[in-house]
Amino acid sequence: MNTFIYFLLGLAYICILIWGIRLSKYDGLFNLSNVLLIVILGLVYDNFIIALGEFIGEGSFLENLSIPRYWLHALFTPTLILFAWNVCYCLGVSWAKRIFWKVLAYLISIGLIFYELVTSLLKLGLQPKWEYGILTYEAVQSQHPIMVILITIVLALVGFILLKNFHFSWLLLGTLFMIIGSFLSGWLTGVPVMNTLEFILIFALINTRQFQVQNQFTNQ
Repeated sequence: MNTFIYFLLGLAYICILIWGIRLSKYDGLFNLSNVLLIVILGLVYDNFIIALGEFIGEGSFLENLSIPRYWLHALFTPTLILFAWNVCYCLGVSWAKRIFWKVLAYLISIGLIFYELVTSLLKLGLQPKWEYGILTYEAVQSQHPIMVILITIVLALVGFILLKNFHFSWLLLGTLFMIIGSFLSGWLTGVPVMNTLEFILIFALINTRQFQVQNQFTNQ
């Protein structure tokens, strides 16, 4: 059952990726908000590798395929800070147009990537783990939650700003759902709760991206 869920999540992410690529035709593929696409691409890879784990089996092949899961997460996820700032900038939020906030968004993103590189990637060790019929290679050392916590806070704050200024609730609701679900996930066993919550958040982010595009080009 869980294998099917991971395959389903992987396919759903591909659909969202196509959605995001189609949105990029309005303001160009190099619009900073499109960093969301590389985050989604990493999640496509992540879920499919997890789904295929039991079919590939334990060994160096699956272990080597699992290493990019951690690199993609560490290198790309911090760019959601840039996504959040750029959405505000493109929507004309006054504070986002100040150079201070642009520089701060870049510094936080780069800082988080460097932090993940030093604390997790450079000493990354993996070991096989069977859980609920799923075979994965998990990090031997515990993963630090600082990056996820900081990104969640930023997304929640930007979500509140979008709700207040534009009556757009998707980002705030998606982030709050992720936060509340994370606390409740310990009560639910046997199902990939966190991966499902990640999908809900990404769905909220792509809706935010669509709102940005629609708002930009309907007001021109």
